[in-house]
Amino acid sequence: MSVVDPFRDDLVQLSREINGDPELAYEEHRAVARITKLLEKHGHKVERNLGGLPTAFRARIGPAGPAVALLAEYDALPDVGHGCGHNLISMTIVGAFLTAAAQAKDLQVGIELIGTPAEEKGGGKIDLLDKGVFRDSVAALFSHPGSGGQWSVSERLLGISVKRVIYEGLASHAAVSPEKGRNALTALIALFVSVDGWRQHLPTTARVHGIVREGGVASNIIPSRAVGDFGIRAANMKRLDEMIAMFSDMAKGAALQTGTKVKIEDEMRPYLPVEANPKLGEALARELERRGKSPSRGELVTASGDIGNVSQHVPTDYVGFPVSAERIPGHSHLMRENSVSDYAHESAFVVIEALAATALKVATEESFRKSLRL
Repeated sequence: MSVVDPFRDDLVQLSREINGDPELAYEEHRAVARITKLLEKHGHKVERNLGGLPTAFRARIGPAGPAVALLAEYDALPDVGHGCGHNLISMTIVGAFLTAAAQAKDLQVGIELIGTPAEEKGGGKIDLLDKGVFRDSVAALFSHPGSGGQWSVSERLLGISVKRVIYEGLASHAAVSPEKGRNALTALIALFVSVDGWRQHLPTTARVHGIVREGGVASNIIPSRAVGDFGIRAANMKRLDEMIAMFSDMAKGAALQTGTKVKIEDEMRPYLPVEANPKLGEALARELERRGKSPSRGELVTASGDIGNVSQHVPTDYVGFPVSAERIPGHSHLMRENSVSDYAHESAFVVIEALAATALKVATEESFRKSLRL
């Protein structure tokens, strides 16, 4: 009988309930209530309102002071709900904490489960970093679902800066007096055209993508205001800074072309590139290999997450695991549906065991702990 078996039914139920009841960033009250109820059912106290965030929390085993951090996510996306599989992140992290707690003895440092809200928008981990929640963390462990039967450790994620670009023009009758107007939407379209031309010169480690948030109010009125959001991604901070500067020049150039004014704002705080810890990654890989999996190491994934900000301060690594044998797109309805499949849940239980074993290794082996900082 596996150590995780007593928790199996509860964890599958948790995954299904979170998946079926999506909540957006900073509003994940029902997900947190479900996780808290499960932890308390198995004898763990939960510290709520962690760092002053109503949907952040912490549970802990072991001595006070330094600790291994297991990081849970549970926010959903607009429209596609849990199309990023955060229900499975909750399941695996909660499961790893319960499994580690059931085996814990002679812990030299603590093991914490930290609930981190708002990964999809806002950056709850950044909030918690700012509040000092990770000040005593000796390592951070995490998981993230994917597809195509692929297992991984030490994945690298791009950093991202999201910019809101606001053009202000001059409204006028589009048919009677167009010459008196200054079209803000034309400026925004010009920026999109510039970005499309820029993309052909970007390496595979960089991405730019955007949407129109506002583009006018009626077809017979020249738009006096247009707003777009753009995500700018790169594999390291130097390149990201260079891309932001280039994007700013493009936005200003579109304003000059159209006689409009432009303002560029940060739509959210930057998510930094992930710096995976190879020694943690190797420990996770060995645990996966013991369970019949063959994880890749160090692959670049052109997504981003606030786990990158944590990784810049704390030795961090995570398991990437599949929800299906077939390749399916992330941030999709198909991903949401597959994130509660039997395949996904069986993968999740392998992740739980690997995370728990690695957390215990960090918490009980001083030499390994010290090696993470070398």
